[in-house]
Amino acid sequence: MPHLYAETLLTPGLGGAFLWRYQDNGRGLLAVLDRESPVYGALGQAVDRFDNTVFELSLNKPNLIEWANSQHDLQDAADVRELRLGGAHVFQQSIELFQGMQMMTTREEDPVGLSAIHHNIGDVMGFIGQRSGSIHFLEQASMSYEQALELRTQDSMPVEWAQTTYNLALVLQTIGQLEEDKSLLKQALETFKQSVNLLPRDSLPQDWSDGLCSSGIVLYLLGTQRRGARTLEQSVVAFRNAMGERRRDKSPMAWVIAQNNLAAAMQGLGEHEEDISSLEASIPVYDEALKELSSDALPLVHAMVSANRASAMVALARESDFLDMAEASVVEFDKLCHLFEGTDYPVYHAKSQERMQEAKGLVASLQV
Repeated sequence: MPHLYAETLLTPGLGGAFLWRYQDNGRGLLAVLDRESPVYGALGQAVDRFDNTVFELSLNKPNLIEWANSQHDLQDAADVRELRLGGAHVFQQSIELFQGMQMMTTREEDPVGLSAIHHNIGDVMGFIGQRSGSIHFLEQASMSYEQALELRTQDSMPVEWAQTTYNLALVLQTIGQLEEDKSLLKQALETFKQSVNLLPRDSLPQDWSDGLCSSGIVLYLLGTQRRGARTLEQSVVAFRNAMGERRRDKSPMAWVIAQNNLAAAMQGLGEHEEDISSLEASIPVYDEALKELSSDALPLVHAMVSANRASAMVALARESDFLDMAEASVVEFDKLCHLFEGTDYPVYHAKSQERMQEAKGLVASLQV
């Protein structure tokens, strides 16, 4: 699916919205550009520089360039930051390029090309908005996608309509998360469903599974906010179905995200229903995700999945009175405290300490 957006990595262990841009599919932006243009090469390089990007979603950082320059040692080496900083400039400049193309393309002469330009403007606006936490850029992205959907109808361009609709849903989800707006999350869920219904699984299995995973993420967010068992059950089902196309051998990073999120949904359901079997089942699912991750190559992602696993252990120990498991969770959170100590992630360090103290309290109560 030709978009630049990150997918949510659910993090019940340390909380917050943690996002991961893992797909190498942003090159759809280049389809409407002249290959001889210098912008073509610069934008292609910028897309590559932002691949495998991980970041925390937070409201109203100054701009994309500020975000790119703020990535520090736990996550990215300095030279990578500089490359991404240069890429950030290119993305901001590319908006003007696409808007210029929009002015020169008429609906009557080239409706397909104009729809692609609107879609691409939405992609870049949404990319900047997601990383900077700018509601303004996200709303501009939404408007661009709506303009594309005036030309990409379900009847005339069903697949393109579904892809633009999917990206619109991602923007709605991001705004809903940033503003903690349940109504926008519900709207995003319905929009994801509309997209999935028109995405052909046989010919576009990755797009289809992306849509299911995104639906599962929003169902989880709504389920944990509402504390609704049925919504969390639907989230588990969505992730399980998506795993049919997210193959470990074909796309390991996409598989890791889905595996983690499936485990998080199972954990959320287990905690809500005080269901020991669901909590027990979530831990080996986290284990499988960790097997695919390198703590050296992706330390922040590895830390988040590890924290999720440790929090599931705490929840299971609480429900089952397993002292050994409670003690093991203290050790895991202590490791995370040391990992985040002295880094530019003080919030995660504080949350690790908080969860460790919670686990220690559980150990003390079980020893009585």
